[in-house]
Amino acid sequence: MLDICDRSWIEPLVEATAAPALRLAVLLTDDRATAEDIVQEAFFRAWQSARTPREMPGFRRWLYHIVVNLARDRARRNAILRRLRLVPQATLDPATIAERTMTRATIGEALRQLSRREREAVYLRFFEDAPYEEVAVLIGSSEGACRVLIHRALKKIGARLSAEGLAPEGAHT
Repeated sequence: MLDICDRSWIEPLVEATAAPALRLAVLLTDDRATAEDIVQEAFFRAWQSARTPREMPGFRRWLYHIVVNLARDRARRNAILRRLRLVPQATLDPATIAERTMTRATIGEALRQLSRREREAVYLRFFEDAPYEEVAVLIGSSEGACRVLIHRALKKIGARLSAEGLAPEGAHT
């Protein structure tokens, strides 16, 4: 049984995965504060679970799986609340709007044009260098379907970059 008082085994894993997990959560939620909450909850769940792997590759997969699921759950809850109109739409303060506008790069915008599932797959595959098999497990699909999903997402990104005149010379979309 896992001794929840002994945290020494998890601290190096948390330090190594905190920044990448936050980047994943920000990409999935498009909101840093929400992403920070999700990552904090993911680490808490990983620490609390007796099934949490104690080796880096397994821990990373486990943590990303938790982050992706928490982000999906949050998106579902938000969609339900919007449909019910119980909560008024939050308006962003002008400073946040200005910061987002200034920092939004064309590639980031192209990623945001993808579906949530495409963003998850592309992020995990290319930003976290996860193999296709791992990405497929994390997004809940077969490896073949995952490869097709990523291929189509990359074509969409390429088309967007070409339209903006940013595709490398000789690139085909």
